[in-house]
Amino acid sequence: MKSIIVFGLLLNWGLLMAKDIDSSGNEQSGKEQSAKEQLWNQVYDARQAFVERHIGALPDDILKIVHLGGTWPGGGLFKFKATQLEGDYWVYMTFGLTNPDMPTTVTPTDVEIDPEPGAESTSLRLVKKEQVPSYPERIGYGYELMIITKGEQEWPLWLLQWAVEAELIGDVDFLGRVEQYQGLTVEDIKVGPSGFVNVLFQTAQAPLPSAIDLPAGKSPIIVATVITDDEMRWSQSNGRDKLFARLMQNQDGQVSDIQRPSIFHPKGVDLANVNSREAAVDLYEQGLLRKAHLFPTDFGGEDVEANTIYLPKSAFIEKYQFEQKVLQYAQQGLINNYTAQPIYQGDSFVPAKLQLSATGQENISLEIHVF
Repeated sequence: MKSIIVFGLLLNWGLLMAKDIDSSGNEQSGKEQSAKEQLWNQVYDARQAFVERHIGALPDDILKIVHLGGTWPGGGLFKFKATQLEGDYWVYMTFGLTNPDMPTTVTPTDVEIDPEPGAESTSLRLVKKEQVPSYPERIGYGYELMIITKGEQEWPLWLLQWAVEAELIGDVDFLGRVEQYQGLTVEDIKVGPSGFVNVLFQTAQAPLPSAIDLPAGKSPIIVATVITDDEMRWSQSNGRDKLFARLMQNQDGQVSDIQRPSIFHPKGVDLANVNSREAAVDLYEQGLLRKAHLFPTDFGGEDVEANTIYLPKSAFIEKYQFEQKVLQYAQQGLINNYTAQPIYQGDSFVPAKLQLSATGQENISLEIHVF
């Protein structure tokens, strides 16, 4: 039996196990309840045994997502060393999307989480979903989601939380999309205070097991792999399955590394030699640069050439985050002036620096070193 640690906040739930909780919140009686509990336990135990036999031993503590406690009472996240794989690999996976009491029939609303470190309380209200997805051919949602890294990381837990929320609250049906489109790509998922990643979702391949053996049949394992902007753009033209095949040609094709260079442009781009607008646009169309606006369209800026610059992803994200802070202050009436000054070097059409400032009752500024 696993104890519970709440992801982000540690709650005093002791050893309360979701095996004893039904997601509908209604008591059931007699043989029906007994049969459901028996199946629930069989699935849980079979899933645990399978993961430990093929991937690695699960830790004693399961990480719970605080505001999904009532929506996903029998589920959580695990982070553990992949001792059954060769190398220093760590696995981060959902554990409970294949629970028989899924899909969930309720969704959280009016969520209030105590922001204080070490807080032991949260409040929310569970409401019945107007429409509950039905997957009669699956066990629960029909899959578990996994991320693999070299060495221990924290950012994958953010990605898993995003995915679980999208499935349980948004009913996105990751498995259906992966099967229909031979993979799924999603851009700019927030992982941590300032990190954003692009992700390719695909069914796991060897040396990972492709599916988990459960009492009612097999349920696929979906691997989420971080990809670069240009890899995502390439997949949109050539196919997500083709990108996955190219990644699998590398030894660590299913391993996520947020610092990994592109498989198509391993040396990156020499930004100092992007000497024309046409060259910048060409790199943008390949996914090697991002299009931005000096004066953001959110602030009333126009999508015209004179207001357009091209930046690498890292600088684009820095600028975007600064703009979001400015926008927040502006909505509070604390900012009334915004300036953005590009500093160019040589003949490059990509600014070497960006100087951003916003003034008013609050004064904030940022200098972004692009190259």
